[in-house]
Amino acid sequence: MNDFLLIKFSLDRKFDDFIQNTIYGYEIVGFEIDDPREKLQLIEDLPVWEVSDLKIVDDGNIKYGVYFTKDDSGKRQMANLIDFLEKNIEGFSYSFEQIDNSNWEEEWKKSYKSFGIGEKILVKPSWEEIEKTDKIVIEIDPKMAFGTGTHETTALCMAYVENEDLTGKTVLDIGSGSGILSILASKLGAKKVDACDIDPIAIESAKENIKINKTDNVSVFYSDLLSEVDGKYDMIFANILAEIIVILLDDVDDYLNDEGILILSGIINPNAYLVKDKLREINYEIIDDIQDGEWTLIAARRKDV
Repeated sequence: MNDFLLIKFSLDRKFDDFIQNTIYGYEIVGFEIDDPREKLQLIEDLPVWEVSDLKIVDDGNIKYGVYFTKDDSGKRQMANLIDFLEKNIEGFSYSFEQIDNSNWEEEWKKSYKSFGIGEKILVKPSWEEIEKTDKIVIEIDPKMAFGTGTHETTALCMAYVENEDLTGKTVLDIGSGSGILSILASKLGAKKVDACDIDPIAIESAKENIKINKTDNVSVFYSDLLSEVDGKYDMIFANILAEIIVILLDDVDDYLNDEGILILSGIINPNAYLVKDKLREINYEIIDDIQDGEWTLIAARRKDV
């Protein structure tokens, strides 16, 4: 199926937590966030001549785009989401479009440019040429998958591990999206990386990105959290919502090696306590708690190691 249904809307930033917590309860195939604050943060370290023509104003609003399949199921999901937002946000309004997915990549090329993460990582679209660099270069062909590095939750994970030597380590990436974290783990020396997601579009996108980056030791497969995972790992990434992480933590101990590390992101700051309480419940200690804007990353390990 090539066509998709798209609704666009703009809301005050105060609604962002509400939208982020709501949106993944619906069967969507893509979710765009256009936050001027994020754009301003991304261009802070760029040379003046590269951004002199950019006119970005943070007016306190965030623009969203939500994609649905163009079938009866997608239409129902879209109608349900619109109905929910109209009931819960006073004056909610939106626009509607039908999108030909064959044009998706061309639209991305207009807005997706190379950018740095942390001190050592450069993320670049596969179609963009760059000068030679000593940084860890990750090429991403975004398509309609989450986790292209532009969001704080993904950037937090990447910056957190950029100085890690993962030589000989095994890594699991739950909710892998575009595969960007898995590709980074491979480039940091991991001997085996497993990437899993429930979104078939994300799985296909990750496979393509792995091929582009020649990170052949990364395997991508479908799994609802840990349902299809087999084995134990030295590091587990979970860049998903706090409420889902809490469910994951019920079983994660069976999949983490004795001295393994959990890196948990996708956590909206007010909900970080849910994850921390659950970690204490399963006898894990928090070794790092890092915030970036409205988001929290938590790193944890067993207390008894």
